[in-house]
Amino acid sequence: MRIFIAALGTETNTFSPLPTGRKTFEETLWVRRDASLSSDNYFVLPLREWRRLAEAAGDEVIESLSAFAQPAGRTVQAVWEELRDTLLGDLRAAGPLDLVLLNLHGAMASEQCDDCEGELVEMVRQVVGPEVTVGVEFDLHCHISERLMRSADLLVLYKEYPHTDVAERGAELFELARRTVLGEIRPVMALRDLRMLDVWRTSDAPVRELVDWMQAAEQRDKVLSVSFGHGFPWADVPDVGAKTVVVTDGDPDLAEAVAKELGDRIWALRETYKANLLDVAETMAAIAGGNGCTVVADISDNAGCGAASDSTFLLEPLLATKAEQALFGLLWDPAAVRICEEAGEG
Repeated sequence: MRIFIAALGTETNTFSPLPTGRKTFEETLWVRRDASLSSDNYFVLPLREWRRLAEAAGDEVIESLSAFAQPAGRTVQAVWEELRDTLLGDLRAAGPLDLVLLNLHGAMASEQCDDCEGELVEMVRQVVGPEVTVGVEFDLHCHISERLMRSADLLVLYKEYPHTDVAERGAELFELARRTVLGEIRPVMALRDLRMLDVWRTSDAPVRELVDWMQAAEQRDKVLSVSFGHGFPWADVPDVGAKTVVVTDGDPDLAEAVAKELGDRIWALRETYKANLLDVAETMAAIAGGNGCTVVADISDNAGCGAASDSTFLLEPLLATKAEQALFGLLWDPAAVRICEEAGEG
């Protein structure tokens, strides 16, 4: 069996003023053809798993691009097109294939495209034709479009946040995809849009029970994979939001039913599982009246969500409290930091 593998992604905060350019990718991950052998970046974990499993089965691996950038604003269009076309060029040059496996983030947007993954997988399908199996792995903080669902045979998402199961989901996708090529299964997928925006941590109850339920549902007859796409709230794109994806063996009605069942369970938690967020005044009161160590996290102007991390609306009231032994970070504003360093304390 001849298997083509590649990885491409970033998590795009469309509200961020910081463009994602070539250097942003190069500083994180931009490796051609051998990342599964040379890189320990976590975004390469599925490729390492795919190579290991393929070689154990005696399959031939054709590896293309592995590229990933830390979260930021929209990807510069020319950079997106270079990444996309490099992967597609390798795909065309690979010759006859049985299987294409792609590790994509799922929340990548360029200056002119809100659905980079959907565009890429659609173009992959155009290159390989209808007979080649195409499997995709997504981060659960993703946007899932009908365009992508039409083009892929299999879509498997991480189940855990924090993301502790990247390699395991890669192995799951490999097994399902290989069984598809061998004719052992005939996957069909269902997508259900919950029209919700939230942040769910799978280490917390009752979200933990959702993950347990999904894994139990996968033991049902003909149910191959069950995924909960949490969505990435810091993006203004048409496909934003929480969705469920179910893959069954040749049974579209069952896929729809299980996707609805999971969706109903998630919807039922909308009032019982919510983040208890404080405003600035409440936050400063907590700091002033707290004992020991108090940790305050800004979830919006946060580099982990691709924001610029340059706001001072928390710093100003913190200074006003005259708090001692306070540490403030991260603040990303190189010019302001330089001025402060030159001016000195006070």
